[in-house]
Amino acid sequence: MSDNRLETREDSLSYREAGAGEPIVLLHCSAGSAGSWRAIIDSLGKNHRVLAPDLLGYGRSAPWRRGADLAPESELVNVAALLDLAGRPVHLVGHSYGGTVAIDAAKCFPQRIASLTLIEPVAFHLLRAADRPDGWREVAAVAERHIALVGEGRDSEAAEAFVTYWMGASAWEHTSGTVRDGIVRTMAKVAAEWRLMFAGEDDLAGIAGINAPALLICGGRTRKPARQVIETLRSALPRAGYLEIAEAGHMSPLTHPAIIAEAVRAHIASATFALARSGASS
Repeated sequence: MSDNRLETREDSLSYREAGAGEPIVLLHCSAGSAGSWRAIIDSLGKNHRVLAPDLLGYGRSAPWRRGADLAPESELVNVAALLDLAGRPVHLVGHSYGGTVAIDAAKCFPQRIASLTLIEPVAFHLLRAADRPDGWREVAAVAERHIALVGEGRDSEAAEAFVTYWMGASAWEHTSGTVRDGIVRTMAKVAAEWRLMFAGEDDLAGIAGINAPALLICGGRTRKPARQVIETLRSALPRAGYLEIAEAGHMSPLTHPAIIAEAVRAHIASATFALARSGASS
């Protein structure tokens, strides 16, 4: 595995690369980095070329400027640079916030996405549009508190609340000091992502136009809003398979990497076979 940098219009993009073969691009969650995929990169890199970027404000990318707004297309500049680097259609995998970026990429670059794997994408604006008021109210309250805490400079409290919501009551106290410090440094970017969620518009029609074969992955122990997003996407996406990992919560790429890697590998094989059969019959 190598650590690399790529100059883009938006940023000096940091990414990890491993393996050779059909390209896979992995997009990580909020408060994470390319390192969040380490075990999955090790597994998928045996048979594929894997590219895993640090999204804006994370990992070795420049820190996010406090109070700066995030445009919907900002992350896509860097994703497009990785698609150029891959040189052929990629199998795009996104977790949580990275899953939302992956949805946007699949809409913007349809000919460049060979398959799509979405692990609990946090496209919570869909709940407002899909008449899921209970899930929307829950996550909106979490977002509003986070934005308020960061606005008051209370990033450590925001980080504790964020980790506790997604990983459980004892998760923060069992997080090492070094990891805590890293999470705290990302809270201004997470606040920008929450603000982008509130600004999001109903794009179910655009999602319904995604023709790439998709796999939706959900933890059996995840939060209600995350599950409701998956349910909404199952109805909207025209070619969507589904996998539930019964014992997993929201952070399945970290807690169940072997299952995630095998699911992605099988999904890619299925998509590749279907494409080859379609080409042979045309």
